[in-house]
Amino acid sequence: MKLLSLFVLLFCLASYAQQDFKMTVEVEEGRAKSNLIDVLIGITNTTESTFEGYLRVKTPEGFRVISNQEVAVSLDPEENYFVSSKLLRQQSAQVGTSILAIELLDADKNILQTQQAQQTVKENNTMRLYTDTPMVLMTNSNDSLALKVSVSNLGNKIQDALVVFSIPGLTGEKNFFEQKAQVNLQKDTDFTLHFSPPKALLDLPQFTVQVAAMRGSGKELFGNLSITVQNISSVKQHQDMQAIRQSQIYQRNSLTTTYRKIGPDTNIYQIIGSADMDLSAGYLAINGNIYMAENTDTPYVTNTFLAYHLENYQLKIGNISQQLEMSLYGRGIQASASNKAKTRTLEFGFIDQNYNLVEPNAFLNRGYGAFATHVFEDRKSNDYTSGTYAFKEDAIEHSQNHMVSIERAHSFDEVWRLNLKGHAALSDYDVIDKTQSSFALEAQYSGDIKNIKLSGNYFLSSAYFPGNRRGVLQLYQNAFKNLSKNRSAYSNFFISNYSPKSYTYNMNMESSNIRLNTGINFPRKKLVGMVLGFQHQRETRTSATNYSGIMATMPSEMWANRIVNNFNWSSKTQKHSVLLGMEEGIVKYATSSAIKPQFKSNLTYRYLWLNANTAYQYGSFYLSEYAIANQNTNNNEDETYQRFMVSLSANKNVLENKLSFNSGMTYTNDFSIGKTASAFLNLYYQPTSRYRVFLNTSWSQYQIKNAHYAGFSSNNELFTLEAGLTFNFKGKAPSVARKGKITAQVYYDKNANNIFDEGDEMAPDYLVTLNNAVFKTDSKGLLVYRSVPFGTYTIKSVASQGWFTKEAVIELNSYNQRLSIPLHQNGTVSGKVIYEYDAKTAQKFQPKTAGILFNISKNGKHIQRAMTNNDGEFTAFLPNGTYQITLDESSLASKTYCEQASFIFTIKSAKRTQLEPFKILAEQKTIKVKRFGN
Repeated sequence: MKLLSLFVLLFCLASYAQQDFKMTVEVEEGRAKSNLIDVLIGITNTTESTFEGYLRVKTPEGFRVISNQEVAVSLDPEENYFVSSKLLRQQSAQVGTSILAIELLDADKNILQTQQAQQTVKENNTMRLYTDTPMVLMTNSNDSLALKVSVSNLGNKIQDALVVFSIPGLTGEKNFFEQKAQVNLQKDTDFTLHFSPPKALLDLPQFTVQVAAMRGSGKELFGNLSITVQNISSVKQHQDMQAIRQSQIYQRNSLTTTYRKIGPDTNIYQIIGSADMDLSAGYLAINGNIYMAENTDTPYVTNTFLAYHLENYQLKIGNISQQLEMSLYGRGIQASASNKAKTRTLEFGFIDQNYNLVEPNAFLNRGYGAFATHVFEDRKSNDYTSGTYAFKEDAIEHSQNHMVSIERAHSFDEVWRLNLKGHAALSDYDVIDKTQSSFALEAQYSGDIKNIKLSGNYFLSSAYFPGNRRGVLQLYQNAFKNLSKNRSAYSNFFISNYSPKSYTYNMNMESSNIRLNTGINFPRKKLVGMVLGFQHQRETRTSATNYSGIMATMPSEMWANRIVNNFNWSSKTQKHSVLLGMEEGIVKYATSSAIKPQFKSNLTYRYLWLNANTAYQYGSFYLSEYAIANQNTNNNEDETYQRFMVSLSANKNVLENKLSFNSGMTYTNDFSIGKTASAFLNLYYQPTSRYRVFLNTSWSQYQIKNAHYAGFSSNNELFTLEAGLTFNFKGKAPSVARKGKITAQVYYDKNANNIFDEGDEMAPDYLVTLNNAVFKTDSKGLLVYRSVPFGTYTIKSVASQGWFTKEAVIELNSYNQRLSIPLHQNGTVSGKVIYEYDAKTAQKFQPKTAGILFNISKNGKHIQRAMTNNDGEFTAFLPNGTYQITLDESSLASKTYCEQASFIFTIKSAKRTQLEPFKILAEQKTIKVKRFGN
């Protein structure tokens, strides 16, 4: 934090023993972010006699003179004399204003005159979180772990620190721990977490502990780091850490059983499960969903399949869902393959359109389908091309449909993106023995022109198109612009027309909709935000369905203009919030010449975990609502559609988030269904990550009375209950790769011939790394690495008691591979640091012996790092060869340096090399004296 210095120029006149002196003091801050202060002292002898004396600088606590504190001065009559002094503002300088005193002394050091200057020190709350052990090796599962971090107070005030240790991989129990302490000025305080890892963590090859540090009562975050704990053993199973993280999000290897009761007579039993089985080549995935109602003979089996994954290949048998433009659902088989770079993917399959996997109907009785898709580049990118062929025998339409689709996605830059799709279809209809061609086109884009964000979606399909959107014209365009920092404007329009045709069924329907929206988001005033907009809507349709289910032609049209308002308010604490949305305007229907008002409002209030909502509507906003209100009416006047709804809900977690409940109730008075009341309660209890119990209930009651039908009345009440148990099985994340087992024998190769022979010994309890996995050999010097994906692995050893092995790279390409790892004896290099300086001329500094770093390299490649102990000594074990060691001068104490910071040395096995001491020197004092004549 930058310290503010006050520049003071004070002139004082004083007299002593008939001598007059004029003294000036100028105080200036040094360079930016520097704690050096320049003090320029000027003195003039205004008497007629010579003066002999001293100038003395007296500093407050936290400041230190780094030049001479007393300077001898000799002034002739009318002579000017200037002295430059440097002060060091230390981190311990008191916050606030400190007084600096300059004293003029006579030859006997009596004070003749004193000049003062002020220094203002602003508060500095800089703190740092660090750890010396970012990786901890856990070699005994029965021992507790000690994870240590330190907090340094680099500021100028004592501060309170809170350190939080959290273990993301530990679920279902307490996974965070807090520690508090007070950190003194320029001191370090250690925080150590002692805990015994539970079995859930011991099963992992490694896990991470996240550490966050906060200061003060406001808990301001000032640092965070992570510590990795390696589980060391002689036998390990490979774990794909990325797959583990994904499996934590998408839970596999689980089973859920459910009982559901609907009303007084319907009971349903359901089982849902999924599991992954890792194989030596790829893995097998199983998914199941089976439910059966009481008093029925056939269960319903959906979303059930068996999938095999091997590298870039997949095979799936069971329920298949293909979200194509002509969708295919049912039981069947699907396969896909891609190249290693995943720049090309081919997918194909065959589907029987009978979605119940155990449906007793004959095979292909409801039609069938087939598809093939080829994708160039990865679909996750924004630049790819794909082509699809699909065939579907439609048992409902009695037609056979062929469709070819092409899609192209392209990014022009970081802003503009375009996606084009084209579909061409050919359909054979059995009813009329006719072939019909059809098509569909779609375009999507997004971009930015002069800070106006644009996006659009356009779709057109012919009337007999066999896809999901038949006879559709749809145009959507949106524009958005920020007018200022907190103000924005938006505008969009939507045009649609729906007019499908069929040779099998009589479809006499056409509807169109035009909607225009525009508005402004206003900046928040204190706690209130507002959106004001305008909406125009025009809708037409040529058919309607009455209560008897008969489709009757009834030309109808409406247009409406509305004002759209949205107000939102949040309290300062964010505990309370209110959202009010309103639409008010006028509407005209084709059946009436009158222009009628319409209104809709929605009010929501939230307080923490409690929500309340009420909504009211007056008038029909769509032709469907207008048709319901005026179905079979014999009156000349149109009926007015009205709807009122109020609801209250609560959602809260208790018992340390192990129990959660969600409950609510709703009352609705709707023109179409009358008065309705409903309530629900959902409970979820998960004491551990292994299982969860849930209970869901709902109740509804409604009564319908319609004035258009004499005596028509309906009273209904329905209660449903669902209870279940979810159990999560253990299991490691699967891998699509081919996998093998590595067995390695580690031994002391005493005759250095790289062969285990007479005189050699096994190396128990020796640490070896294969890529990122760390092993500790067993009593026979063995280590075993299972389920290892085929590929390249690097073997390294941690030099122990002078024994090492050269770094080696192996290629795993078989299901069982054995290795021998010979250990050769190291040589030893030792050294130390010594200080040489003259205390009289050297600048004041704090000598440092421990923690001085040295970098050791060979042929320009960094090998390892060594660090001095409290005695200033260091030792390193190295293989035979010639090395260079260099002192890292950034680890030296302030105001010290080393003239010769690098040495070349040679290592021989079982020999010790003693280096010459590294001599640490101190910077010399610098005194600047400026002397001027009259």
